[in-house]
Amino acid sequence: MRVRGLGASVGRPPRIVGDARGRPFAPERFPMTSTLGNTLQSLALVFSVVSALMLIAGSKRPSSRPARTGYAFVYASFALLTACVGIVLMGMLTEDYTLAYVVSNYPATDSPLQPLYRVSAVWAGRQGSLLLWTWLISAFAAAQAYRRRHASEELTCAALGVTEIVVALFTATLVFSASNNPFMATAAEYLNADGTLASKIGGMNPLLMHWAMILHPPATFIGYAAMTIPFAYAMAALITGDLSARWVELCDRMAVFGFIFLSIGMGLGAVWAYVVLGWGGFWAWDAVENASLMSWLTCVAMIHSFTMYRKRGIFKRWSMLSATITFIFVVLGTFITRSGLVQSVHAFAEDPVSTYFFLAIMVVSGLAFLLGVAYRHAEFGEDDGEIESMISKNGSYYLTNIVMLMAGVLVAYLTVSSALPGWMPLGGAVVAAGAYNAVARPVAVFVVLLMAVCPMLGWRKTDRAKFARHMRIPAIAGAAVFVALMAYFALVLVPEYHEIIAAGGAAGEALAEQGPAVYYFGLTVLAFASAALLFTSSLYLLGRGVRGRMRAKGEGMPRALVNLFRRSPAQAGGYLCHLGVAIVVVGLVGSMMYVREATVNLAGEAGESVRVGAYELTFTGSERYSDDQNNEIMRVELDVTNAETGRPLGHVAPSMKVAAATSQTTLDAAVITFPLEDLFVAFQGLNPDGSLSLNVKVNPLILFTWAGGAISTLGIVLAFAPRRATPLLAADERERAAASCAEGELHE
Repeated sequence: MRVRGLGASVGRPPRIVGDARGRPFAPERFPMTSTLGNTLQSLALVFSVVSALMLIAGSKRPSSRPARTGYAFVYASFALLTACVGIVLMGMLTEDYTLAYVVSNYPATDSPLQPLYRVSAVWAGRQGSLLLWTWLISAFAAAQAYRRRHASEELTCAALGVTEIVVALFTATLVFSASNNPFMATAAEYLNADGTLASKIGGMNPLLMHWAMILHPPATFIGYAAMTIPFAYAMAALITGDLSARWVELCDRMAVFGFIFLSIGMGLGAVWAYVVLGWGGFWAWDAVENASLMSWLTCVAMIHSFTMYRKRGIFKRWSMLSATITFIFVVLGTFITRSGLVQSVHAFAEDPVSTYFFLAIMVVSGLAFLLGVAYRHAEFGEDDGEIESMISKNGSYYLTNIVMLMAGVLVAYLTVSSALPGWMPLGGAVVAAGAYNAVARPVAVFVVLLMAVCPMLGWRKTDRAKFARHMRIPAIAGAAVFVALMAYFALVLVPEYHEIIAAGGAAGEALAEQGPAVYYFGLTVLAFASAALLFTSSLYLLGRGVRGRMRAKGEGMPRALVNLFRRSPAQAGGYLCHLGVAIVVVGLVGSMMYVREATVNLAGEAGESVRVGAYELTFTGSERYSDDQNNEIMRVELDVTNAETGRPLGHVAPSMKVAAATSQTTLDAAVITFPLEDLFVAFQGLNPDGSLSLNVKVNPLILFTWAGGAISTLGIVLAFAPRRATPLLAADERERAAASCAEGELHE
């Protein structure tokens, strides 16, 4: 995927802030909008600072007046930031062009979704996205304050104080940086006396006018903002000296909630990139999309650590480390896109204020963790029997933490490597996508294998005989699934690989750079084997849970399945999530390792045909016209048939739009989805000789990626369900022992 929520506004709008002499301007129609917005966000900054001071000062006496005052200021800062978001939203809804942000991001389109685009315009640009993020952090702080308002807890008091410090720093970037301020007034020369635009300038990036971009940025920002709460509680535990599992209990559901939205945000971003950007893929290892991935990876480690801390009293330092580094990576994401540190077509222009503030947040957060752990070192004590045997759930959790944290750190390092000094490894080098893939693929196979076997392991030690007995059925069933996958591999993917290599070009060269065929095929075989075992082991555990209820409760199969998710949502949802991951892995192997791509040129004569793989595309006509916004559109019509049999398979009509206001080009690709592959066609414009240029891709198994992602997310949501969990199996003791994954376990 090419654009993420942090870097959603591509391109640089004209300077529309202030008049010719640099003075702000606002016509009589809306004389107070800019002033009101600036006043409210300045007050929000003051209130969040006061709240932080009051809460931290009163954390030792959470029922004292300073603490209660701090709670009140949490609500007040949230209310002020809510009003700020409301002003920007009303500016979009009422076309208040006195705000420069409205001019730069208003959606000028006749699409039926235009009313929703007006709402999404609030976070479409640099300033609005930062305001939304700041508001969401304050919303989580207010929600947590309300939930714990009667508890009088030192932990919550201190945690809210830390959260308000973060709110204050984020708000400061809005107040002290003109580049981040959504309430800068529009320059006089761009407005008529009645407040309407004197000329067509700015406007929302056409690439963002898609249903997925209405949802992707807020989902991602909700996930980012939620990560502040676990970090704040980790710091609160160090501040108060309460190193029991209580701080984890107070924030673990918030961590899972944030992880859900991080996952949804990444999925929506992938869908948008695949459909809108016209390059036929959904992940390109761009710096901005890596910003989401690195925090997602460490969040997986954090959730695992929280489970062990809460249920077993171990992984105490792991929990604090993963909570801290996840928060740092979340901030690093926006630091990358706003500081100019890393060059990306999706990053915003460099802003010194953002650079200093976000760098300060990261540095101070890391130092606070290190100093706090050092100060409380003696109070942590020893984790009795933390890793007694690596062949156990404890051991698999430990390995998962190491892999996920190292993966997150590696992605972060490679992403910023171009900005590092030359004496450091890869310093000054831009790491290509192929290098990321070379590392990520074998690591992913190892993680999937861990996920497949972990539920069958014992907690501290594993009885080898029991493990073999419980793995027997999944292994046999997995072998059957593996055979089916290998048949597809041998009959479809292997010939596809050789044809891509033989065709040469950029696609063939990129594939050859991934290593010799024996390595590439071996990696595919291992990935399919791990995915097959994970799929069948997850089905086995779910099926065993259903059988247990049927025997113990006398329920029929449909009712037992429903009640399994109702009564044991954490475990059942976790297994469903694992099942979805197995399907995703199969999809990723096909859609990222064996993609056939061709750039074809057509003279534009009716009946002209071209073959790509098993498909024949026949040109039937083209159309060129202007829409209601004077945007120029050209569409190409193509019939698709089976190249061998001539059977009609469908019709595609990819198009290209050139925006009248900005001359920006948008590709509207056409996709025909089949059960085992997609045919992707994008019209890339006219060649110098007048011929039509088309980019055609055949993406094997990509439907598995979308379906598996949806199933996995559903599993996480079900695991998050606010119900008191009961044992997954109640039929007999032996089966309960075999399914003894901890309550709340989401990922192995």
